[in-house]
Order: sequence, then C-alpha cells, then structure tokens
Amino acid sequence: MRPVFRMFCGFIFASTLLTLSVGTASAVAPAAPQMRGAYTSFSDDQAYAVANQHQTPQQKIDAAMAMAQTGKVKEALAKAEIAYRDARHDPRFVIHYIDKLTEMSKLEGKKWDKQLLNSAIKAANTLHKSKLCTGQGDAELSYHFMTSLGTLGEEVLGRNKRIASQLFSAQGKVAQNLRNNPGYPSQSLNVLGQPIMNLARAHAFNDDEVSALETIKEAFEIGYTNFEKTAMAPAFANIDQQQLKKTIRAHRTAYKRKLVRWSREELNRFGQFQINFDVADVNGGRISSKDLKGKVTVLDLWATWCAPCREGIPHFVKLDREYGSSKIEVIGISMDEPNDPTSAVDTVKNFGIDNGIDYKLAVGTNAIKSQIPGRVLLPTTLFVDHKGTVRYIASGYHDFMQLEALTEALAAEMNGAADKTASR
Repeated sequence: MRPVFRMFCGFIFASTLLTLSVGTASAVAPAAPQMRGAYTSFSDDQAYAVANQHQTPQQKIDAAMAMAQTGKVKEALAKAEIAYRDARHDPRFVIHYIDKLTEMSKLEGKKWDKQLLNSAIKAANTLHKSKLCTGQGDAELSYHFMTSLGTLGEEVLGRNKRIASQLFSAQGKVAQNLRNNPGYPSQSLNVLGQPIMNLARAHAFNDDEVSALETIKEAFEIGYTNFEKTAMAPAFANIDQQQLKKTIRAHRTAYKRKLVRWSREELNRFGQFQINFDVADVNGGRISSKDLKGKVTVLDLWATWCAPCREGIPHFVKLDREYGSSKIEVIGISMDEPNDPTSAVDTVKNFGIDNGIDYKLAVGTNAIKSQIPGRVLLPTTLFVDHKGTVRYIASGYHDFMQLEALTEALAAEMNGAADKTASR
C-alpha cells in the first residue's frame, strides 16, 4: 500500500548549466503518474524572513505564482528570482522555487517557457553541486528533490530530450541511494519504483539497452507495478522487445501471486463493519445498500477535484468492464459536496461523461463518511461482501491489480458460499 507522504518539488542534475533549446523532441514515454511519498509538505518557515521585508521568500514565490496566473509571467519571474537571491542558501526554499517555476511553465501561453525552465535548471544545478540531496544523507530532503526531478524532467522532455534524460538519470540515482538509506521509511520503498523506471528511460534514451533492461528489473523488484505502461512506453521501443516482454511477464506473474496471498490475509485480518446508505445517483435514481445484498460491491469514495482520485478512475472503469455483472458492482460515490449532495449532481454526471466512466455514479453525504472508522481521506475504497459487510478499506491510490485481487477474493468467497448452499 502507498502511505500518505510529504509532497514537494525541486530539481537538479548536471554539474554545469544546460540551456534549453526550443525544438521538437522525438516521441518518448508518457508522463508518469504523480507519486505519493513518504513525507508531507514542508511547513512554512518564518525564519526565512528578510530584513525590512514583510514577506518571506517562500511567500514571495507564492505571490509570484499568483501573478503568473493573471498573465504577468515576466513580472512573476523577476519577483521569483529576487526571492531566490534572498534564500538560495536554503535547499528547502530552492526546491519550492523550482517547483513554482515549473508550474508557471505549464500555464497557457508559451512565451516565457524557456526562461522559466532555464531559471529552474540553473537553480537545480546549484543545488545538485551542493551534494545535499543525493539520497545518502537527509532522506526527507532527498525525497523531495527526487520527486521534483521527475516533475521537471517531464516538463522539459518535449523540448530537449537530452536534458530530460539527465534529470531522469539524477532522479533515479537519488532513488537508488534512498533505497539503502536507513533514514528512508521502509514501508515506502515502492514509491522509488517510478524514479528508478525513469532512470531506465534515461538509459534507453542514451541507447544503453543492457542498463535499461537491468534498471527496468530493478524498478519492478522495488515495487513499480505499471506493467502495461512499461510494455507500451515509446522510450523502450528500440530495446530487445522479446527480452522486455519476458521481464514484464515474469514480474507481473510474481506480483499477481503475491497479491493473491495479500488479499486473503487482509480480508481475514480486517475489522469488519456494516455500512448503510441510500444516495442519489446522477441519473435521477437511488442507490441503496439494501439493494446490493447478494453482490460483491466496490464503493469508491472520490471527488472530481481530487488528483489521486482521478488517477485511479481508469482502474475502476477497467474493473467494471472486466468483472461487472449481476454479482459484482462498481459504484463511484462522489464526495464533492457531502453537505449538499444534490448541488454536485450535474458536475459529477458531466465529469463521468467526459472521462468515459460507465459504472454507476452517485453523490454521497456525510452520513456515509461518519460510518467509516478513523480519518477518511480521498480516495477511499470500500470492499463490501455479498452479506453487506465492509471487509476492507483501501485508503489512497491503489493500482488495478490490487483492486482486482481484493475483488476476486471476495467473489471467490461468495461463490464458495453459494456452492455450499447448493450442495445441501
């Protein structure tokens, strides 16, 4: 499972400044999903206040971002660079600075992209040379730096594949060091899989097939599980496809076996409880827990504004298409407006249409949330057996194979119970 982490962004890589050249790069792998990590965000630190100034450097950066969103990108960049000069000695601030410049580069209008990204790269190079974020020392700082390298690399990729490759390479090496760093939480090792897979992409960009294949294996071993994306990644199109498919097949099979054991153990150990609800679906009907008895039900509590929720939606679409039947039901319950659910019906319905969601969608209330033990974060997925008992709570993003394993385990229980009844 993936724990809640501290999210932050920052970037580094080469020992010398690499200026971006504007041009069209060859086709490369699609952007990686946003990672969850082992830490939450850095807190604001008033110690950065500059003498005779009312704003801290971090506040100046945030103000610059707000300015950029109004279209004043040139002025925003100038304000950000002043803040950087005031606090460039602090790596936490530098990470925040590069993060915001990268965000600015994603805004509509490409006039200032090159300047923004070059400023980010310059700061990244300086931080890289400091050796503060290699993954061998401060694990938390290195983690933030690692995630930021991926963010910057993806943004640079369409403009200069060579620089993006260096960013991915540096990101992967930080991840490799964090893997062996006793200060990094062992329960979050799987998060290092994506950065290490990006290192494999960098090897492939540099035509190093042997290193690419070995690093792909390393990513799978540490917990990267997006096997389909790996198989289809344009970055790996020129490496030995037979060997790539063999590697993917072997690790996918091993992961599947592991999940079968895991799902059974989790269902047996989980503290079961009943849940009762009657909610409006987006097509004018009602969905009631009473009507779901006799089925295995997967209830996804989500919201249209929740990024991890949106990331997981394709998994629920696939789960419904492959397993949806009279005995297995997938339902998305939106928590966009739990205090006034009817006000969210149109928003949720339109979101479902725009994103190809063909399983049932409903709007939830606080009455559902209040029945779930502990703190409820989005997304939260409830796995309910055919007796109407919640058998597992999946908090946060889960990959498709995890959702599939839990659904199959509950379906097997239901079918086993039916067989026993029939044999009497």
